[in-house]
Amino acid sequence: MIKDIFVPSKRNTFIPATVYCRDDAKGLLLQVHSFKSDRKEDGRYTAIAKAAYDAGLNVISMDFPGNGESKEDFISYSLTSCLDDMESCYEYMLERYPFRQERMILLGYSMGGRLISLFYERHREFKELVFWASMNERLHLKDRFLKQDLQALKDSSKDGVCDFYDIFEEKEDKISERFVDDLLEMDALAPLKHFDGRALIVQGKKDITIDPENAEKIYDTLELCKDKKLLWMKEADHGFGLWDGHLKDNEVLLKETREFLHFIESEE
Repeated sequence: MIKDIFVPSKRNTFIPATVYCRDDAKGLLLQVHSFKSDRKEDGRYTAIAKAAYDAGLNVISMDFPGNGESKEDFISYSLTSCLDDMESCYEYMLERYPFRQERMILLGYSMGGRLISLFYERHREFKELVFWASMNERLHLKDRFLKQDLQALKDSSKDGVCDFYDIFEEKEDKISERFVDDLLEMDALAPLKHFDGRALIVQGKKDITIDPENAEKIYDTLELCKDKKLLWMKEADHGFGLWDGHLKDNEVLLKETREFLHFIESEE
């Protein structure tokens, strides 16, 4: 069964989500989208979800506040609210569509990678992590992502709202002070020191949205990881082919992810 649903949030709103559910599910894949994106990620999450479903897993992907089909204002977006929504969706799947916990997977793209790291700290039953151009390291957010020093951004806020330049839509916009506080306060690398499962890190060498060194920091932090792979894509930027028209990069991203998760057989 595949269907779109609305999950009640902790804010008394509704979270748009898509679920893939089967009676004999042996695990769960929870997919977390990037900053100012949606639960489909230009069809990539849909492709991975279908592969996971065919491999025997339940899947859920959700739209965060002010993203995709969410009816909330984007000012409600923060790491705190996103983690709350991940929690709500996870609880929803546990209650409505039970599954065995043989395979528990988190996949995050960009800011989504930061979120799955923080979510893992709460739920260590997840034993497989996939990071696409993940934004985990705190300091590099200063120069690239928000184009402004985080503390200066916080200090300039008015009534809990900060002005920032949106590099994706190339315009001035507003973000909550709570989001900036979360970036300053929440360490998204520390939880990975305890992870002892499997991890795939995919990073484009030509990424100018985040510092590609994030990938190496994640890899090095996963000291206890039993099976980890860092895949460098030499010609890819932060969009993995969809921003610059190099669609081969998109194909490689999806193929490598499916192979690592054993959704398709490796050609090696």
